Amino acid sequence: MPDPATPASPTLRAFRSATLALALLALCVAVPGPARAESPLAEAARDLSSGEHVHVAEGGPEVSEQTLALARARLSEARTPIRGALLEGVDPARAVHTLAEEVGEPGLYVVATEERAATGGVTTSLSWTAVGIDTGGADLEDHFVFSRGGPVEQMVSAVDLLDGDLLPEVASAAREETVHVHPAVEAALPDLDTEALRERFDGLDDTRVAVVPPPGRDTPGYEEAYADALLAPLGDDGTALLAVWTHDDFDLTPASAPEGPAPEDLAWLLPLGPGPDGLAPALHLFAGAVDGNVVADTRAALTEDHLFVHPRAGADITESERVELDAALAARDEPVRVAVLPSGARLEADPDGGAEPLADAVASISDDPVVVYTLDGSGGVEHYPVRGDVSGGGYDLDTAVFFGLDHASARNSVDGLLSELGDASVLSADEPASGEGTPTLPWPAVVGLLLSVVLTTVGLVGVLGRRRTQAVREREQERLAAEREDAETMEELRAEEAARVAAIQGENDLGITDLGEALARAEAPATDSVEEFETHLREYEQLKGDNERANDIDRVLAVRRRTEQARERLERWNRRQRDR
Repeated sequence: MPDPATPASPTLRAFRSATLALALLALCVAVPGPARAESPLAEAARDLSSGEHVHVAEGGPEVSEQTLALARARLSEARTPIRGALLEGVDPARAVHTLAEEVGEPGLYVVATEERAATGGVTTSLSWTAVGIDTGGADLEDHFVFSRGGPVEQMVSAVDLLDGDLLPEVASAAREETVHVHPAVEAALPDLDTEALRERFDGLDDTRVAVVPPPGRDTPGYEEAYADALLAPLGDDGTALLAVWTHDDFDLTPASAPEGPAPEDLAWLLPLGPGPDGLAPALHLFAGAVDGNVVADTRAALTEDHLFVHPRAGADITESERVELDAALAARDEPVRVAVLPSGARLEADPDGGAEPLADAVASISDDPVVVYTLDGSGGVEHYPVRGDVSGGGYDLDTAVFFGLDHASARNSVDGLLSELGDASVLSADEPASGEGTPTLPWPAVVGLLLSVVLTTVGLVGVLGRRRTQAVREREQERLAAEREDAETMEELRAEEAARVAAIQGENDLGITDLGEALARAEAPATDSVEEFETHLREYEQLKGDNERANDIDRVLAVRRRTEQARERLERWNRRQRDR
């Protein structure tokens, strides 16, 4: 046995070294290393494999929550599976094939990315591939190049392109219901009260409304097919409105049968491209415009009543409040008749005359003075023409209407009118309970106080009436001056925009010409097919026509952006053919 002080033998030292190495190896196996972050593409594949239809990576192309909700609802009901990913920092052409392989299910796969330039410009790149599905001859390349909207909206419209379900659904719904809101739109807009919307159209049996996601074929004139489908079950005076989700807004297309209101008059009345929050007010406005009997109903009602509130006006006046206000208007020494009507009803009187002809048509039923409040689609007071006058109160009826007006409330406006005419406010007066908290004074003091109040009030009424009349005149002069200034400003702005549009059109012409020359020098098809190169040629022809037809700044800028994107796609084409 070796002495403790004696150094260990070489064999023992080797044994100890081997034991230590084995222990370290076991420790390395037992303790996992730092977890590797999952790649964006792998994360997208995992989401899409688990039932998600659109994966949005941080840094990928931007999309609104409402459009994303629309896409998820629409894609979930599609017969042809469609899956998409918005990614950052990948080559879409390679990533889309990898994504399809990782998911391993048949369907249409789409990958989109965005490149942000230092100057703030954004270029969107998109690639797609169809795996194990029958596309039915649909030109998907053409669709993703030319269809409107961002990548997510293009995925949504691809559902109809492949399944062809939207137009038949609209036609079927037109035979069964007045207002059809597509389920995907309902899912995307949970605050849209579709039942209240349908109630606004109650009784309009010759009207149809369809609110739909973007269709697969949105070439110019596609609206005609939908208009025909909506009008098919209706008579010669039928009317229809198509609302299509586009760029987070809605394109509104009114239509009518031969004896219905002119579509151009309806289009002029409706807002241009309302957003989701403006959809219901726009449809309310349309309902009032196509009723067709507002003037007749108002004239009939005002022969007996002093306040008529049309059900399509959307006024904030309950029936019990209407009765109270009606009684107060009738009880005046000089009764006043009031009509609260939907703004669109002016089409019945004179499509080009605004609210004034509507007031003329209503006022002719009575010798009493008449006030007409027209309400917009949100229930706000838009116009308030007056016919006739009153002699009491120290100022005219027009002045009383003006100072009693509350643009946000028909209820407060009618109540304010009564107050301004010198009557007690019917709905907002808070009278204290009798005998509660009322101080008592000796009767001589009461008489003196009352006499002082009367004299003061008489003086104030006269002064107030004169001041208000002068104020009305001054406000009218200011309004006319402002209108003239606004008209001059708008004319200058239109001229400036026309000049800018013409300048950008000229720049676009040069860019499109350069694109044509680049196409003539393009690499011959080697990696990709001749058919795919033909999409570049079709895009070139489309750009030429669109630039000629572009008549506003948004359209010419869109052509410029599409021309730049077409050059980038052609450069990628050339690189792919050279790298074969």
